[in-house]
Amino acid sequence: MKITDLHIYGYGKLSGLKIADLNEFQVFYGENEAGKSTIMSFIHSILFGFPTKQQSELRYEPKDGSKYGGQLTAIFPAHGKAVIERVKGKAAGDVRVTLEDGTLGEEELLKELLSNVDKALYQSIFSFNVHGLQNIHQLKGEDLGRFLFSAGTLGTDQLIQAENILLKELDSRFKPNGKKPTINIKLNELKQVHQELKRAEQQNEQYWTFLKEKVELEEQITGSHDELLLVQDKKARLEEWRHIQPLKMEEQLIGEELRTFEEIHFPIDGLTRMDRLEQMIKPLEGQLAGLVQRKNHLTVELENSKPNEAFIHKEPEITAAVESLPLLEKLNQEKEELTIKLQELTQAELTVKEKLHLPLQEDELLSINTSVFMKEKITHTEEQYRRVKAKKHDLDERFNEGRQLLEETEEKMKILEQQRLPVSVRLEHEKKIKDTNQREIIEYERTQIDDRLAFLQLAEKKEMEKTRRKKAQDRIQLTLFSILFMILVVLGIVNAEWSLVIAGVLGMIVTLYLHYKKITKSNGDFFTDEMKTLKEKKRELIQKLNEHDDQEMSAIKLKLENDRKIVEQLRHYQLLWEQGNEQYERIIAAFESWEKAKLEAERRMIELGEELFLPRDIALNYLGDAFQLIEQLKKLYRERKNIFERCETVSMRITEMIEGISSLSDAYLKTAPSNIQETAYLLRKLLKEETEKQIKQSEKQTKLSELEEEYDRKKIEHDHLLMEQQKLLQLAQAENIENFREIGQLAEKKGQLNEKLKNIVSQLKRSSFNEEEIETYMNVTNIDSTIQKHTVRMKELKEIMPILQQSLAEKKYDIQVIEEGGTYSVLLHKFKQMKAELEDDAKEWAKYAIAKEILDKTVERFKTERMPRMLKKAEEFLTCLTNGKYIRLYPKKDSSGFLIESNNQQLFEANEVSQATMEQIYVAFRLSLALTIYEKLPFPIIIDDSFVNFDHVRTEKIMSLLKGIENRQILFFTCHKHMLPYFSQNQILNVNHTASLLV
Repeated sequence: MKITDLHIYGYGKLSGLKIADLNEFQVFYGENEAGKSTIMSFIHSILFGFPTKQQSELRYEPKDGSKYGGQLTAIFPAHGKAVIERVKGKAAGDVRVTLEDGTLGEEELLKELLSNVDKALYQSIFSFNVHGLQNIHQLKGEDLGRFLFSAGTLGTDQLIQAENILLKELDSRFKPNGKKPTINIKLNELKQVHQELKRAEQQNEQYWTFLKEKVELEEQITGSHDELLLVQDKKARLEEWRHIQPLKMEEQLIGEELRTFEEIHFPIDGLTRMDRLEQMIKPLEGQLAGLVQRKNHLTVELENSKPNEAFIHKEPEITAAVESLPLLEKLNQEKEELTIKLQELTQAELTVKEKLHLPLQEDELLSINTSVFMKEKITHTEEQYRRVKAKKHDLDERFNEGRQLLEETEEKMKILEQQRLPVSVRLEHEKKIKDTNQREIIEYERTQIDDRLAFLQLAEKKEMEKTRRKKAQDRIQLTLFSILFMILVVLGIVNAEWSLVIAGVLGMIVTLYLHYKKITKSNGDFFTDEMKTLKEKKRELIQKLNEHDDQEMSAIKLKLENDRKIVEQLRHYQLLWEQGNEQYERIIAAFESWEKAKLEAERRMIELGEELFLPRDIALNYLGDAFQLIEQLKKLYRERKNIFERCETVSMRITEMIEGISSLSDAYLKTAPSNIQETAYLLRKLLKEETEKQIKQSEKQTKLSELEEEYDRKKIEHDHLLMEQQKLLQLAQAENIENFREIGQLAEKKGQLNEKLKNIVSQLKRSSFNEEEIETYMNVTNIDSTIQKHTVRMKELKEIMPILQQSLAEKKYDIQVIEEGGTYSVLLHKFKQMKAELEDDAKEWAKYAIAKEILDKTVERFKTERMPRMLKKAEEFLTCLTNGKYIRLYPKKDSSGFLIESNNQQLFEANEVSQATMEQIYVAFRLSLALTIYEKLPFPIIIDDSFVNFDHVRTEKIMSLLKGIENRQILFFTCHKHMLPYFSQNQILNVNHTASLLV
């Protein structure tokens, strides 16, 4: 799997960020707070989901309101390129996966692409940071090996954590020789209880006798108490019945009386309802008679007042004619104003024609083009013509300025040429300066010679001291050997052994020869010759230094510097002259262009003048003014024509209005009015009178309809009341109203009896007796004597119970005395209970022991099956990282740790090597684990500043190792600039400049 592109919609401080074309080895460089950790967390979140709010990880939700989430493009070996997009939604976000063949999917497809690897496994195997190395610093010596074993197995310290937890749980429950663990404490307590149980067996027989007597007393007390409660209940029930019995007898009497009223049926509130109906019927009969009389009166009035309907139908025409009088006056006034306006326009036309002073007819004038386009064209052409004339003055000024600038520049160049040094003088001065530059070299050589002389003098002194010590040592050796050989010679002479004499003589000769040969070998000549040569060379250098005059050299340098400045000024003025000459030529060319532009502008002005029927002089000098006058005259012509047409229309409208009012007057007015205003007034008055008649007629008709509706409503109400009255008679089965009232009185009496019976039944229901008990108690006689018997029995029971309770207390005391001494049953119960608790604790301890055994077997299986391959790769990495100092790693057989072998075949525990070596071993384990055990999961390896504690040598080694890893993308995050030289420029992505990453 290779990540190629990242698109962050909004994640933490980053938003709208696109990163494309990530390399196989990609470095993300940035300062603190630049966003490196944000990008790394973004990759984890897109692949495995956003952290939930219950988790401790940061969610990196954007604060600027941008969309939460983003997109990641990766290449999978089996599925090709896939685009994974995750945005805010459910707890881990909504994800959408798009493959290059068009396949779409969500979480299930993503899990398939990631081979069901979750975030925890990915971070423990393929993603590590400086915190993993910091864990090594925090561990004790005995835990280092186990930590490395855990890192090499799972990538994290989870294995050592699990092992520590299991050991802690086992030790907290049981230790073979422990005292504080739970099981150890309970075993000691169980032994003590067992001893007490043996002692209590002797008192067991007496204890059981007391217990039996105690049970018998408790049963007697319970029986007496139950009997007392039963007698009390019977007495209370009889006393309650004594109060209820009269009510029950009264209920029976009322029931017998109600059976005599069974045939009476009367409606509820019948008498009240009948009285209310009679009170409502009598007023309605009077109202009906009054309504009939009012209806007849209104009918007569309607017949006597009918309006003129034909005249009323002419109301719109009359209203329009009357209301048009102000309009008629306004039209007459408008006609007069239009006549005056025509006269003014005619006068204005004459004035404009005099200003224009052209022999143009009206048709010719109207045919002239005065459109906005034409006006814009004339304005633009006039502006161009003015600009062309104004440009002549500007060109004259520029021509004079350019000529003056050229003359001034040429004058300055002549002056500077006169101030320059001759070529021969300049070359001579430059040669002297070049020779002077050798002074610094000579000074440096002289300093080197002085240092060499000082060194040789010191060496000569040391050599002389060494030679002196050597000579003293040689003299001692010569003396010893001479004495030895002389002893041999003397022994030979004394013993007449000439061979010893010869050997002694030869030995003395050889010793003397070797001694004088060493003396001749001396280094003194070498130092003397070397110092002599250096001193000679130093004298030559000093002589060269003295040959140069510093004051003369300073003057020569000053002259050369002045000459250089003059040359630079000449070059500057030469450039100015060339620029000025070029500008002068451009001005000459501009004059020629101006002549052409002037002729073209005049031609356009004349052409436009011809379109406006203007002569040449006016076209060139007054084209815009003439166009405005022509435009104004055309406007006056059109306005005069419109006003004339409007005047004709107004006259026709006035005639139509007068004829309409006259026709209405002739048809409906009896006398002819004197003017149009009087006619309108009379028509309006007549219309008002007829309209008032029509309104009154309508009001009376409406009132008649209301009376008829009211009559019908009252009649219906009257009939309804009579029907209700008849229903009441039928319900009571009465022949008339008098009979109805008699039946009503009997019904009232029946109702009173029912109410009384209801109260009695209510009181009986509130008692605690049910129907069966009431029937039983109705047969009881002599209630008072029965109550007296129950009272006597209660007194007897109350006297017996204290005696029984006293006996029970004595037995309990005897039992308590035995129990406080520790009876057999209590101790036996306690023993069994403690034994059961111990068995539960032992089972709990066994769970952890089995888990520890399973973990040990799993680790052992990993050691034998999968670890050798991983260790081989880790050894390769470790050898590379330590430059061959450590070459082998051996897992311990009896525990989860490692031994490290150096290149001289020495074995070290994990806590015996340096801290830096521990970090290198950790890195080797992490990388080998990802490349061997999990090689089928080709996920990118993410490293976040894990090598900040390495020196430059170790850093170079780890970078070389990482670059050598093939077929695996590596994303390296760092804030340290000294790491960047290990990578090419195209491998480095600067997170500090996120703006440059935006697409």
